[in-house]
Amino acid sequence: MYSDRQDAGRQLVVGLRRYSGGGVRILGLHGSGVPVAAETAALLGCALDVLVVRELVVPGPPGVLVGAVAEGPARVLDEEAVRRVGAGETQIRELERDARVEARALGLRLRGRRPSLPPAGHDVIVIDDGAACRFAAEVACRDARAQGAGRVVFAVPAASPATVDHLWTVADEVVCPLSPTFFVTVSDFYLDFAPVSEIEAGRLLGRASEHTA
Repeated sequence: MYSDRQDAGRQLVVGLRRYSGGGVRILGLHGSGVPVAAETAALLGCALDVLVVRELVVPGPPGVLVGAVAEGPARVLDEEAVRRVGAGETQIRELERDARVEARALGLRLRGRRPSLPPAGHDVIVIDDGAACRFAAEVACRDARAQGAGRVVFAVPAASPATVDHLWTVADEVVCPLSPTFFVTVSDFYLDFAPVSEIEAGRLLGRASEHTA
C-alpha cells in the first residue's frame, strides 16, 4: 500500500537504482503517472519527460476499448475486440488519427515551451501509477522503442499479474513491487488517489526541467 503517488515513486527507486544518472530518461505516462515519475526521476537524478497515450474506443453504448496510440508512431490494437465490434479499417484509422492529434496537443500543453526529450540513444524508464490494462503500458513501451530508445524499462507500483507477464514481451525489464493475484483496481493500492490535473502535471514537469537543466 502506498500513501500517495509520491510515496509510490520513492518505493520504485529501490528496484531502479542501477539506472541512476543523467544518461537515463524517465517518461511519465500523462496525468496520473507524472507525479510517480517525477519523484523517481528526482531521486535517481534522471531527466523527466511525459509520454502521452490515448485509448482507441469504438463509440457505442457501451464504448469498446480496442487499443491505444501514443504521440509517436506506435499503435496497439486488440484484433479480437476489433472483430467483435465489427470496426472496419476506415473507422480504426479515423479513431487513430483523432486520438493521435489529441495526444500531441496534450503533450504540447503539458510541456509548455519546453521541448520533448527524444529517447533515441538513451535507456528509458516508462512509469505509470498502476496498470490494470495492458494497452497504455504496451503502446508506451513500443513508442519509446520506435523512437530509438536503448533499453526500455516499464516501472509501475502495482499491476495485474497478466499485465506484468505481457509487458515482459515488450519491455526489456518490468519493475512492479505489487502484483497480487486478486487485482481489481489501481486505487486499491493508494490511501490518497486524488485525480491529477493537467496543471499539476505540467507544474511537476516544469520543476523537473529546471533541476536537470
